[in-house]
Amino acid sequence: MRKCDVIIPVYNAPEYVEMCMFALVNNTEKEDLGTIFLLDDKSNKTTSNLLDNLYKKYKDKVNVKVVHNKNNLGFIKNVNNGFKLSKEKYVMLLNTDCFVSKNTVGKLMEHMEANEKIGLICPICSNAANLTLEMFDGFSYTMMDKLLESKFKGMNFDACTVVGNCLMISRKCIDEVGYLDEIYGMGYGDETDYQFKSMEKGFEAKVAIDTYVFHKAEQSFNTTNKMRSERLEKNRKIFFDRWGDKYYALLEEYEKNDPIKYIKEHLTKEDKIADLDYTFVLPQMGNGAGGVIYISDLVNYLNILGMNVGMLNIYAGEYSGIMAYKPLGPKNIGKFKSNCLVATIFDSVFLAKKMCEKMGSKLVYFSQGYEFMFLEGTRYGEVESSFKIVDYVVTISDYLKNSYKKLFNIDAIKIVNGIDYNILHQVKTKKTNKRKHILMNMRNEALKGGFILNDVLKKLTVEFNDIDITVVNNCKKYDFAINNNSSVNVNIINGPISRTKMYDLLYDADVLVDASLSEGFGLLPLEAMACGVVPVVSNAMGNTQYCVNNKNAILVDAVNNSDEYINKIKKLFEDNKKFENMKNEAILTSSEYDFENVVCDFYKSLDDILNNNIKPINYKMNKSEKEKVEKYLYTDEMYNRLLFSSKSNYYHKNNRTRNLKILAKEFVKANVYLLKQTYKTIRYKNHRL
Repeated sequence: MRKCDVIIPVYNAPEYVEMCMFALVNNTEKEDLGTIFLLDDKSNKTTSNLLDNLYKKYKDKVNVKVVHNKNNLGFIKNVNNGFKLSKEKYVMLLNTDCFVSKNTVGKLMEHMEANEKIGLICPICSNAANLTLEMFDGFSYTMMDKLLESKFKGMNFDACTVVGNCLMISRKCIDEVGYLDEIYGMGYGDETDYQFKSMEKGFEAKVAIDTYVFHKAEQSFNTTNKMRSERLEKNRKIFFDRWGDKYYALLEEYEKNDPIKYIKEHLTKEDKIADLDYTFVLPQMGNGAGGVIYISDLVNYLNILGMNVGMLNIYAGEYSGIMAYKPLGPKNIGKFKSNCLVATIFDSVFLAKKMCEKMGSKLVYFSQGYEFMFLEGTRYGEVESSFKIVDYVVTISDYLKNSYKKLFNIDAIKIVNGIDYNILHQVKTKKTNKRKHILMNMRNEALKGGFILNDVLKKLTVEFNDIDITVVNNCKKYDFAINNNSSVNVNIINGPISRTKMYDLLYDADVLVDASLSEGFGLLPLEAMACGVVPVVSNAMGNTQYCVNNKNAILVDAVNNSDEYINKIKKLFEDNKKFENMKNEAILTSSEYDFENVVCDFYKSLDDILNNNIKPINYKMNKSEKEKVEKYLYTDEMYNRLLFSSKSNYYHKNNRTRNLKILAKEFVKANVYLLKQTYKTIRYKNHRL
């Protein structure tokens, strides 16, 4: 029976590792998998801990083995150790920043089973040198895979250079050719070198054009651009000294039968139109916005599970998180299909409503917060009206669900938020000193209680001794008080910061203080719990979804009184036994909110909406309600005017200066590189450079 072992070399990048494993396990038939080898090349503590958590999570579903290297071996030695451990008929090398699609492993094995001469085969990829096919507007990588499979099932082409981020090799090839050449060190060129060695032995190297994977690139190496360039140049020389003539001969043939060119020539305009189940409508992306990050993760994971989900951004914004999809922009409005649009904040509901009318789509309102209090409550009527024109409301806590039932008699679909539990949860080592560490996250909006935290910070330095305080400051306007207590260390970190950086801060903390006055659910206190941190938080709305006072958290009823936070912290520090018990209870609570389980709940509910298994709201408005709603509905003129202005903003104003800087920088870099290469060509008389 055919099976495939999967070798995943790991060096840091925990968020990619987690998603890589999720995609592999959920998109591969169990009978196709041999053993998954997670090879930890002495990663940081967070990543190493994640691998152990993933083992516990998946060991009853698939065969998985975690190997922690005592020393950093480098990419190729790490991979070769994996080859030595593997036993099955086929072996797949999979980078952590590469996500497989549905049945990727099975499809590649089918190609090899159909032609026993194939020694190596790889799929088409979102980022893979000469095998790159960029995702089309609105497409996820799994949608690209479905498209290629529908058009080119069973087809493969000769490879000029196979790509190692997702590369399947037959056992017969490994037995005859051996392992990767360790002269290539950290990697680059090693898989192509192996390909040419295999071809000398009579094996064929192929590209499967019916299979597509996502690849970000350079997550595992974690090196600077200079180091990467030096490594690339060194390895290119090694490769071309060995295989230059054969490579150029093969390249000449390859260019006559280029698989990417073939794919593009055989896809129509209609094929490239995104046909989505759901499209999330966001005002704009943003690195520091928790709700945006959460939605982006949802889009990633729902697509991995096979749902066609897209994202539409009305205005340009910066986002550095994982996007295994290509977002839509204003220019795409009217040029994609979607069964449902998902509005993500009250003022996007009315735009989405007009779009739904034009597209014949359903409208879902994903409410992540008690938006009646947004902007100090000045938009209350608009928020209220937004709930009365949608087909479905999805929300994230009992508090919000009960509120909408009470206010409008609306039955919202509740799907609680989730956290990266597998990344966050670590068994803490006991501290050698008795100093307590307090963490605070100060955000821009007044409702998030930054002004209260600022006062708490000052009072901590006055009333406590021998403590450490870390403040993540996401608001440039804050002017912090003077710390006159030499025994108290205050560290101000200007944000926004990455999730992994925040996770590191949580891991080092003992207490999280959060004075937010309005939380639909509150992710940060729950993330703190997973790290064994006791939250001291306001008794605000959605926090009560998981916070139980004096059991796993401390709830402050007088939410705007900074003295209450100080008094609660004092009592907490006075009873160490209770403090430690609360930390353990916090971890236990957080384990129930694993994000991947939440995604499965989301998938089921959204699928039920698509299949009409859940009745729409169909809110009956009276005359005064209709008149109120009319104030906010878009006319065709308003709609067209917004699209015109957002297109102008999205593609010109926000990006012009940044694009000019990037262009100038790349122009200088490119010309410096060309000058260096020209000098080397002349000096060493090496035309290949």
